This record gives sequence, structure tokens and C-alpha cells, in this order.
Amino acid sequence: MPGMILLEPGNRILEECVSSQIDTKGNREFNVLLCDFDDVTYRIQVEKENSEVLKVSLNLPMYMHTENLGGRAALEKYYGDHIAEPITGYDITLDVKIPEITDKEKTVKALSLIKSNITGGVFDHFFTAVLEDQTPEKFNFSLRSDTEVYFCPRADRCIVVFSVDFMDSVDKVLAKVFLQEFVETRKKLGGAPPVQYGVNPPNELAEFGVTDNQGNLGYISFAILKSHLSGGKKENVIAVLQTFRTFLQYHIKCSKSHFHSKMRNRVRELIKVLNRAKADQPKKDKKTVGGKTFKRN
Repeated sequence: MPGMILLEPGNRILEECVSSQIDTKGNREFNVLLCDFDDVTYRIQVEKENSEVLKVSLNLPMYMHTENLGGRAALEKYYGDHIAEPITGYDITLDVKIPEITDKEKTVKALSLIKSNITGGVFDHFFTAVLEDQTPEKFNFSLRSDTEVYFCPRADRCIVVFSVDFMDSVDKVLAKVFLQEFVETRKKLGGAPPVQYGVNPPNELAEFGVTDNQGNLGYISFAILKSHLSGGKKENVIAVLQTFRTFLQYHIKCSKSHFHSKMRNRVRELIKVLNRAKADQPKKDKKTVGGKTFKRN
């Protein structure tokens, strides 16, 4: 959509934490917990007795459902040399031997993208099938507690449907406007994937047994064709779609902040008008000691 900001796929705080530990000289001891969008948590650890190994652990609720459909493949593709036994309470743990790092910038960037790369694995699984003229089985998973993602493969495309909802009533109103705007903008752009939005589920979800609204805000679907993926465009499509829900939330919050700012400015202007409209206080007569009356200017 014109004028809207695409979010960075990496976690900036994770990137800074990892970078600081790699730069630390001598004995290291570090243990910090980070929270991210989509109910994801990270733990970055450097144990005192083994200070040359940086442990990065990820608790990714959707991983157990997507592990065999691109999740594990993505993990091995991007972090094959660092995969370790997950620590208790986490789905993935990577061991990075600090003295063996040859390209710090590349390593730090890769670690900051761990959630993005793993989540994108399932999208890559289905989009690669489109490019290879294959039709895998349908699949759905919970991206987060309020968002379900459905993959509906076809012979020449893969339809990705997001079932979205919001807790806040104002967020719901703004989200409807944004989601409908996706449809309107698509009509003005050539080459963009077909987009549909509605309160009721699209026909494709009938094969999942979803024929009525499940108590959420609505359903938005993107039909991804081979032309949208070929020519090196697949990675960009994956990056955009897997961050769609966070992208939507971000712009809703930005809109609310903008509205509040405008309202505060409007209130300040109204207060100025009211202050200027105050009637002048009547001047009271003053008397001297001798009894004479006068008015003080």
C-alpha cells in the first residue's frame, strides 16, 4: 500500500544483545530474556564456565506444527552448524562459538533473523511447490493466538488466507479500514496478487471445515501465482507475508498515535479560543483615605 512502511524482519534488540556479547573481551556471563511479537520469546546466554559459547534459544509456539513443513528445513539451511539440543522451555537452541566467528556482521544479522527465517520456512515450502508445479496437501497453523494462517495449494497458485482478530474495539475498527484498503489498492496496481477481504470465510476454507465466521474480525486472502515468485521474488514475498499481522498491528498503533496527537492539538487550540473569549473583569471603584472615589486603570 502506498505510504505504508514495511517492517524490518529482524529483531533489533536481539541483534544488539548478540553483538555486545561477541565484542566483550575476557570472561563473559550473560543471561537475558527478550519478548517479541507473535508470542515469541528469546533467551541469550553465556555461561561463566563456558564463556566462549553464546547460546541463543527461541520459544516459537508455531514451530512444533510447522517443523515438518519447512520449519526444520529452514533451521538447517540457515543455522545447520549451530543447532544444539534445545534448553528446557524452548523449541530451538543455537550454540555459537565466539572464537570461531569469521564474519561478525553476517553472524549477528543471521541470529537476529532467526524467527523470520524459521517462520518463513513454511511459506517457502508451499511457494517452492508452486514454482515446481507441485500441489502439496492443504495446511493451517496458528501464527499467534489471534491469527490463523491457511495454505490452500492449487495447480498454478497458492492461496494464503489470514484469519485475524483484535482485542481492542478501536483496533477492530481501524483494522477493517486497513484490510479493505488492501483490496481497493490492489485494483489500482498492476501485477499485485489478487486480494479479497470479508467477514465471512472465503470458499477455499470450506476444505478446512470453516464455512462460518469463527468469532473473529474477518478473513483476508492473497492468491500467490508463479509470476509473483519467479525471477528471485520469492524471498521478498515470504518476508512480506510472514510479517503481515505485525505490519497491520504496527500501522494501527501508528494511526491511533496520530489521531491522539491531532486531538491534543485541537484541544489546545480550543483552550486558546476560550481564553480569548473570557469577558474582562469589571473595574471596581477605589476610595482614598479622604473619601474620594476613583477608578484604577
